[in-house]
Amino acid sequence: MNYHEIIAAVGEGSAHPGGYQGTVDFIREAGISPGLRVLEVGCGTGRTACLLAQLGAHVTAMDQSVAMLEKAGQRAQRQQLQIEWIQGDITAIPLRSDTYEAVLAESVTVFAADPVKAFREYHRVLRKGGQVWDRELFRTQPHPALEREMRELYGNPYLPDAGAWMRMLQDAGFRSVRQWEPGTGTSGVSSFDWQNAWDPHRILDLEALQDPAVRTFFKENERFLQRYQAHLSYGVFMAEK
Repeated sequence: MNYHEIIAAVGEGSAHPGGYQGTVDFIREAGISPGLRVLEVGCGTGRTACLLAQLGAHVTAMDQSVAMLEKAGQRAQRQQLQIEWIQGDITAIPLRSDTYEAVLAESVTVFAADPVKAFREYHRVLRKGGQVWDRELFRTQPHPALEREMRELYGNPYLPDAGAWMRMLQDAGFRSVRQWEPGTGTSGVSSFDWQNAWDPHRILDLEALQDPAVRTFFKENERFLQRYQAHLSYGVFMAEK
């Protein structure tokens, strides 16, 4: 099982940097007005999409994984929320141009072979004046083994620094590119924190916990985070169309 299959199997909704509490903190500061049309790309098991819908947004949520979308749909049904779920690739989003007022991504673009291509798709589906909010991990200092070990463990092709993330947004046509950070709302270096808040609607495949590959992954994940904590940080990269 690869990283994405493991996350789907255990029903994890807080695997992105900063965890679910980080999502809540950002959305509280960004503000979600009732009726806001939001596209969440790489929605996973749907925890953030459900939060957006609870706040009154009109949510379309997309993921490549059928297993993720099935669990996301069950979560929304349990919470009695209306969300449009679609399967799709972030580099070829199967939706009309100039449709959404916000595109939200949480540790998704880092897995694209060509992040600029994904950013161009986010730009395309946004209305003029719409915003992209992309929560991503970034490296704060180089290390000879960091990217190789990340690729082996998680499958992302490479890990940009914060400046590279912002340059890619600009290359995709975005303006007013900036970085939001936990607790500040301004740019700068933040601490690295994977916070996993309790999830009452998590759908867990119990047999996955017995899979040796799953147990091995979580052990390796913990070792990786301890080894490279000083080399990693995260933020939300924001920009406008």
